[in-house]
Amino acid sequence: MYDIEKMLAEGRTIFPVVDHNGQIVGAVGRSQNAQPKYKCVGKGFVGNVLTDNKVIVLTEGFIDVLVAQAQKVNNVLSVVGEVANDAIQAFKERNKTIILFFDQDEYGKRQAEKLAKRMAETGLAVYIFETDAAVDMLQYLMLGHSAESILNIIK
Repeated sequence: MYDIEKMLAEGRTIFPVVDHNGQIVGAVGRSQNAQPKYKCVGKGFVGNVLTDNKVIVLTEGFIDVLVAQAQKVNNVLSVVGEVANDAIQAFKERNKTIILFFDQDEYGKRQAEKLAKRMAETGLAVYIFETDAAVDMLQYLMLGHSAESILNIIK
């Protein structure tokens, strides 16, 4: 496991990783200069998991969460590692609806379909957001679309 203090020494920006209950379980370090760009400790989510919103958008990008929050949309979480079964169950128990906005490349689409299938098997309402407008959520938002518009696919 990669050491968080080493990430800080390398000048990485640190994002806390939380579980579905909002408990810090690790961190992600992002670098502008060093390779690899991302180093992770733990699995869970980056973002506000304790949101009261019924709809949660799951994405692959940590910066996506920050841009969405800047637009006053606080129900966007970035997935770190594989989504645990207990997190899926907690979303179901809390009556959440999930929108997956993963990268629009082949790998991202495959991972979104795989996760959607796991979630749907539990009875969780899950949708996959697809667009030709951008490769990932950050680019979609930078093209002038609002984070709120992503939520409209289920209305």
